[in-house]
Amino acid sequence: MSVFNTSIVSLLILILSGCGGTSPTPVTQKTPVPKWVYSILPDNDKKIFGLAVGKDREAAIQAALNNMVSKLGITIESSFERSEKFSHSYLKVSDKSVIKANISKIKINNYKVIKSHRLNYKEFAVLLETDKQILAKGLRDDLEIRKSAIVQKKNSLANSDMLTKYNGIKSLQKEAEALMPTILILSELDKQFDKKSNLSFISEIQNEFLLLNKNLKFYIFGDKKSMKFVDGIKNYLAKNSFNIAQSKKSAILVKLSTTDNLNKSHSSIVRITIKISVYDSGKYIGGKSIIIKERYSSSESNVYKNASIHFMQEIDSMGINKAIGINLNLDKS
Repeated sequence: MSVFNTSIVSLLILILSGCGGTSPTPVTQKTPVPKWVYSILPDNDKKIFGLAVGKDREAAIQAALNNMVSKLGITIESSFERSEKFSHSYLKVSDKSVIKANISKIKINNYKVIKSHRLNYKEFAVLLETDKQILAKGLRDDLEIRKSAIVQKKNSLANSDMLTKYNGIKSLQKEAEALMPTILILSELDKQFDKKSNLSFISEIQNEFLLLNKNLKFYIFGDKKSMKFVDGIKNYLAKNSFNIAQSKKSAILVKLSTTDNLNKSHSSIVRITIKISVYDSGKYIGGKSIIIKERYSSSESNVYKNASIHFMQEIDSMGINKAIGINLNLDKS
């Protein structure tokens, strides 16, 4: 019996000694992070570099492109300052906030991933480069396409009525101003780039709109019952910086005619219909009928006084376009 027990004890010792002799789990060696991930590679005469870290390779590339664009933004600011001193007239309706808002629209398509490295399971680093000459060529081509489109649209407005031309040139003014970041970047990337003539292109569109804005006038008139409503439209347009003409010559005509049921009904509710017709260069371009209901109170003059107040509330709530049935570009310049 003792021999049997001794054998069992010996067997257990052998098993335990075997378990204790297993080799430890090998430790995975981390790949050291390359020095370029933490370095700032300066741009030079030929190249622009972009460095970023993202959750994956694609996100890192996009962040690195944004890094490049932010560098171009610094270029824009310095160029803007010099242009402002050089010729303020070119930039009279532009400012830094507008310029900065358009920086993100600059696209860098010609780039190369020169280094990449997975830092860990949730971070990836990339280093990009783009050739300044190739970038400049792409921006020049894009600039010429956009300028050509503006010229074509402008030419198509030549024989349009006053309101259509005003709306069109106002939109083109914004398109022209959006060219500014590209022009300023190109002036830094390419010393042969004709910055002055391109700034003049923007200025010419701006000046044409300013002239149209000055000449756009409204002549508002109507029959005897419409006079309070006429005054309401005049005040609304003037409040929104539009010119009120003293004569019909070279003006957009807004004609009002008003009818009511005061003599046709003994009802306590008066129904007033204001018919608005708009003409540009002798051509009917829009109109609207607005119906206002008022409770009869002592006199016709009181009814119309209240109606004029409600008419203005109607215009304020609808806006001038819906109120008189036209299409006037009201975007702030």
